[in-house]
Formats: sequence, C-alpha cells, structure tokens
Amino acid sequence: MVTLFSEQERYKSLVEASPMPTALYIGVDMIIGAANQAMLDLWGKSASIIGLKLMEALPELEGQPFFQILSQVFQSGETYHTKESPADLEVNGVLQTFYFTFTYKPIRNDLGEVFAIINTAAHLTELVEAKKQIIETQQRLSFALLSAEIGTWDFDPINNKVNWDDKCRTLFGFGKEGEVKYEEVLSCIHPQDEKMVREAVSKAIHQVNDGQYDIKYRTINEEDRQIRWVHCKGKAYFNENDIAYRFAGIVQDITDEVKSRQREHQMLTLVNHNADHMTIADLDGRLIYMNEASRKMLGVALDADVSKFSAGDFYTPEELARVQNHVINEIDAVRGWTGHITLVNYQTRESIPCMVSYLLIKDLETGEIIGRGATARDLRPEIRVKADLQKLAAIIGSSEDFCNYCDIDGRTRYINPSGIALIGIDKDQLLNTNLFDYHSEASNHKIKKEILPVLFAEGKWSGELELIHQVTREIIPIHKQFYMIREEFTNMPVAIAAIARDLRPELNIRKILADKNAALQNAVEELEFLANSVPPVVWSSKPDGYLDYINKRWFDQTGKGDDETLGSRWAENVHPDDVPDAIKTWKASLETGNPYEIEFRCLDKYGTYRWYLVRAIPLKDAEGNIIKWYGTNTDIHHQKELEKQKDDFLGIASHELKTPVTSLKAYAQVLEAMFKRSGDFKNADLLARMNKQVDRLSSLISDLLDVTKMNSGRLQFNPTEFDFNEMVEEVIEDVQRTSFNHAIRADLGFRRNIIGDRDRICQVVTNLLTNAIKYSPGASEVVIYTHDLEDRVQVSVRDYGIGISPELKDHVFEQFYRVSGEKQHTFPGLGLGLYISSEIIKRLGGKIWVDSIEGKGSVFSFSIPLSD
Repeated sequence: MVTLFSEQERYKSLVEASPMPTALYIGVDMIIGAANQAMLDLWGKSASIIGLKLMEALPELEGQPFFQILSQVFQSGETYHTKESPADLEVNGVLQTFYFTFTYKPIRNDLGEVFAIINTAAHLTELVEAKKQIIETQQRLSFALLSAEIGTWDFDPINNKVNWDDKCRTLFGFGKEGEVKYEEVLSCIHPQDEKMVREAVSKAIHQVNDGQYDIKYRTINEEDRQIRWVHCKGKAYFNENDIAYRFAGIVQDITDEVKSRQREHQMLTLVNHNADHMTIADLDGRLIYMNEASRKMLGVALDADVSKFSAGDFYTPEELARVQNHVINEIDAVRGWTGHITLVNYQTRESIPCMVSYLLIKDLETGEIIGRGATARDLRPEIRVKADLQKLAAIIGSSEDFCNYCDIDGRTRYINPSGIALIGIDKDQLLNTNLFDYHSEASNHKIKKEILPVLFAEGKWSGELELIHQVTREIIPIHKQFYMIREEFTNMPVAIAAIARDLRPELNIRKILADKNAALQNAVEELEFLANSVPPVVWSSKPDGYLDYINKRWFDQTGKGDDETLGSRWAENVHPDDVPDAIKTWKASLETGNPYEIEFRCLDKYGTYRWYLVRAIPLKDAEGNIIKWYGTNTDIHHQKELEKQKDDFLGIASHELKTPVTSLKAYAQVLEAMFKRSGDFKNADLLARMNKQVDRLSSLISDLLDVTKMNSGRLQFNPTEFDFNEMVEEVIEDVQRTSFNHAIRADLGFRRNIIGDRDRICQVVTNLLTNAIKYSPGASEVVIYTHDLEDRVQVSVRDYGIGISPELKDHVFEQFYRVSGEKQHTFPGLGLGLYISSEIIKRLGGKIWVDSIEGKGSVFSFSIPLSD
C-alpha cells in the first residue's frame, strides 16, 4: 500500500507539473486523483471535483464514448489515442461541443497491474473550426474563380516548379497533366514581354514592392500560335532567411478587353490629342462628340454630356445665319469646306476667331450622309503675337532691358541700345553675329535642347540664362523671355524675339540678405545651443509672466514638453506646499521689476520632488519698460540633502557616542558598588555588559579613525596570501551569531587563495552583511555569492529589504550618507560603513557597486583583481 500510495503521489506531481491539460483517474471507478489547472479550465470545473468519480464530476459525458473507452483501457492495459475528437462539455452552464486530441495511458504498479489512467489532452476546437472555414472558403473561392474564368498558379522558386489549375494551363497552352518548369512557362510568353515578366518575377521573389506581383503581358500558344493577353497578380512568401519559398497568384484572360481598348485608345488618342478643335454633329446640328481641345476652347466641362448642346450654342446669331444659309450649302461632298468662322465660348461668350474645316460624314454601308464633322484652329494666339510684336516695337527702342530679334536659325537681326551696351557688342558687326555667340555655353545647350522645342510648340518661354560680355568675357546672369513669331496665314515660324533683365543687382541684394539671415540664424542657434548646454533649466517669459521658452534641461529633468510647461502651466510641477509662495513672489517681481529669487520643490520625471533655486531678472528697454524676463532653475537638492545629513549626523553621532559612554559609566558604578560587597556571578554579567558597550564604542571610534586615515592618506594595508573562501565563511559564522532573525545563505563559487589585506577585505564583507541585515528588517534571509572571474574575485550580498531609489544609488558610498525616508530613525549609524568599504576596495584596485529596486531589496557587489 505504501508503494501504491507513493506511485499515486508521484503521478499527481507529474500531473501538476504538466504544461498540457492532464488528469489522473484511479481505480476501475475512475476517481479523479489529480487534475492540473489547465484540465480544470478545459472542463470548466473547479478543483472541488478532485476526489469524485469522473462520471459524477462530468455527468454531461453520459452517453458519450469516453467512459467505455476508459474501461477498455483499464481492462486491456493498452494506450488509447485519438485526434480531433468531439466532446460535449458543460462550461459556464452551457453544453458546448469541443474538439480534442487526447490520450488515455494506463499506469501499472510493481505487479504489472493497471491501477490508474493518466489523461492528456490538447484543445483543438479553434483549429477544427478554422479548418472547416478554410474548406468552405476554398470551395467558395474555387467556384468564384471558375465563374470568373480565372486560373490559379503556384510557383516553387526553390525547386523551380509551377503548379497550375486547368484554366491556367489552357491560357498558356499546356496539357492538363504533367509537371511544368519555370523556363517552360517563359517559353510561352511573347518575346517582347519575356524580359518584363522576368524582371517582375525577380522583383517579387527578392522582396521588392513587398513581394507583390501585378503585370499584364502576352502569351503564345505553341500549337495554334494564338496570342492572348493575360493579367497576372500574385505575391511571394518568404521564410525566416528571407528566401522566397512560394510565389502564388491568379491569371485572367483579358485579350478581348485589351483589343477593344487598343482600338478605342488609338482613335481617341488621335482625336483627343489633336491641338485643333474637333466636333461631330448630326444633320440637325445636335452635337455627338467634342474632343478635349474643343471643350477647353468653347468652355464645355470635360465631363459634360455634349448631347445636351447643339452647334448653335457656339455661334453669334449673325454667324449662325451665315453658316446655315451659306457655308453648309457650300460643303463639298469630297473636299469639304475651309474658311474663317467666329465661334463663341459657351461660358464667357467670348468671340473666338478660328480657321474652320467642315466635312460630311457618310454611313459606311449605305453611303448616306448622316452628319457633319468640323476641325477648327484658334487664331487668337496668332493675333496676340501680332499685338505683342506691335507693343514690342513701341517699347523696344527705349527699354533699359536687353531686347533682341533673330531669325529661326538664330542669326541676329536686331539688338536694342541697352542690349548692345550690356554685352559690349560692336554695332557694325551686329548682323554678322548669331544668337549663340553672346550666350554662355551652358545657356546655348539649354536653348538648343529645351527652349527651342518649347518655342516651336507653345510660342514662348521664360527663365534664367547667361550672357557673355563680348570684350571682358564676363558672365552676366539674366532672366529672359522668348517669343516665337509666326507668319499670319501659314502659321509658319519666321522669327524669335526676346527680352532679358540683368540679374546682377538683384543677386547682390539676395546675397546681402542671405548673409544677414545666415548670421542671424547662426546667432539664434548658438544662443539656443548655449541655453541647452548649461546645467540649470533656462527659461524666459513675457512681461505678463507667461513663459514663452524653456530649454531642453527642463524636459530632461521633468519629462514634460513645451505644451505642458509654457504659459502658466509651470506651476503644475511645483510642490503644492510651495505653490502659494512661488506665485506670490513671482507676482511681486512682475509688479515691481525686482529680481525674482526663491527656493521651491519641483516634481521630476521619476515622481520625486527636488529642491531648486529659481532666479530671474528683467530685460528693460531705454524707457525702463520690461520687455522680457530671463530666469534659471538650479538644482540644489543635493546641497539640501547634505545639509540635512549634516544635521542628522551631529544628532546621531551625539546619541551614538553618548549612549555607550553613559552605559559604561553606569556599569562601572554598579561594578564598583558590587565589588564592595561579597562577590557573586552577577558581577561577571555586569562586566560582560560593560565590555559589550565598550566594543560598540570602539567600533564607532574605529570607523571615525578609518575615515580620518583615509582623508589623510595614512590608511595602511598588509597584503598576505590567504584562503578567500575560508575568510568569507568565518565572516558568515561571526555575523550569524549576532543575527537571530535572518538566515545567511551562501553560494561560494570562488575556491582559490588570494594575496591581499585579509583584515580589510574581511571588514568590507562584514559591513555588507550587517548592512543587508539592518536594512531588511522584514525579511528572513540574506544571500552571499562569490564568483571566480579568472583575473578577479567578485562578492555579492543580496537582501530583500527596503531597497534604494534610482536617483539615490550613486550617493550610498558617500561619506556620512545614510538612508533617508520616513523610517530613517530605525536604522542607526554614522553613514561611514559603505564609504569606508568603497575606499578600501578602490585602494585594492577594485570596484564596488549596488543594484537595487526600491521596496524589493538590493545587491551590493565588489570585485578585486587577483595579484600574482
């Protein structure tokens, strides 16, 4: 029975430790001997069912096969395992169907008899439901793809294989069976598109565009040489090594769509991009079509329905009568009609003189005339050119700008007097020069490659160029405007006119302003850099006291940005007790103009209030009016703490030295009185107490003496070789004798002799252990570790006490520093122990540090190098 009981206990422990839902059923009645929390959660039951029969604990299993299976496993001794099996369980009062993969494994005793069954399970309900949804989704997707005549493909880039459905094989000309290689696919692509497809596939499987693939190209069926257009879309999938292991997508036959679009595109491109106005109307004058140029010229929106308009909407009454009564009758069936017509903008009613050509449109089958087409060229640009030339002729002679005129080959025909003076050209040689003779090489290249094409196309150009002085060869920056002059009736370009402005005065002014702006910006940046570099918080305010600037030091200290500080929000960070005085003093300074100086506490980003000395002075104008306040916040928290520590030290030192001396005196008096009488054991006890007080006094005095020696450089060290581990164990034993509430647990990994001052190192270890005990009054354990770091030994002491806040950690090794806080009085001492320890370790060439979490404890560590 003992053995069976032990076996049960062991398996119960295994059940509790299992990461999977696990339960133990004991005996033929299937009593629940153990079930971990995962299994209880799966059943939707509490731990109260442990000890019940499985049938009683889970009555909802009645009528399901589980009890029968368990009985068979118990009788046969054979393990039962099933996958994704359904089970109806009552969870939260609701009977629900779940799916599990579970195992019933028999447990045998020493006699080989089955005495229990261990049940492990994996909850797969979400997986099974997901599989169902995936299957349904795949079915719907397959039907949708089939209806849309879309094929699917799946490319394995690693093995260079392509899996296609039947539709995909048909589009590429492959049979319904057989393996397809990637290169075989490329052989079915039109030669002009193969490179494009290769590049698109390469980009996708090398993670360009996030592995996306979207391309339209042509395929060629090898059997009938039929060309098809297809649209392929897909995505590449990558493993943890960023290698594409799958590249899948869809393909759709878009041949008819492409051909239709091509025909429409060709026709519409021809018509829409024609610079001339083009319209089609029926024989009654109702419009059927207007190209883009016509819509823009006649004021019809690009998305407007032109069937709502008639030809009469774009003529004056007089011109409409002329067209209807004369022009239409003169349209020749073959040659059409060409002449001048004045049209009208539908929106503005502006008159538009045009050169118009009419033609008759016939039905291709019957030859019947079914409408009229018209093309029109807007003559306003030509008219404006004439007007511009007339204006130019009037001002060109007296203009102070550079003005020139040349033929379309660039041969100079005229330069005005200002232009001649600007470039220093010989008037007698003027007609022998070319446009490119007095422009710089860079400008000539721009004129040939950029300006002339724009002039021929649009009639004008403006921008910056460079002239060259013909005598000094000085480069002269200019802003120049070119105009193309065309022949009135043929519209052929015949000349180029230009006006240029010397940019040197303007550039000089720009440079002066730029230099001044740069100097001002540099000054601002330097001042801001200076403000952000100094340790104090630097701020400024308006005359009304609202802050308008604060440097980055404020953010470093408080974690608050400008929007949480400027204006009057700075007061939100001041300690509530200090706010009234801070604001009262600030208002007084604002009213009187006297400097502002006060000490108050501000909340830092760690949630701690720190003391600051805040000063501000006013900047005044010549009349004595305040135009700005400039101030600083200097952190004096440390000084405040030092002052407090000094006061505390004096009180503590007086108390700590006074008590043992007083006790010593008292015990000495008692001893003297009792020695006058006959001797007994009480005298020995009193003498022991006196010695204890003397020892305490001696310890305090020793610390003070050590500090004195350290400050004067007279602290002596006596290095010897000793067993480091033995020394640590002795310290542990000594400290443990005086500590009844803490167990000192040791994990000593260093097992070598070292050379050093054994007593001083012993002093440091003792100090760390006693401090750990002192500052963990609520804990029951202190742990000391030693580590062998090859070239040095490291000692760490862990406590589970009050801990140290992050901003105070760096101060614990300072002279006379003691733990601060509400319970300060409960931790006596002069604050010299850690300071002495740190100085000893430093003089041994080592380092000492602390890792601490406030409220959770500290780990004090030191390491010292090993001497040869």
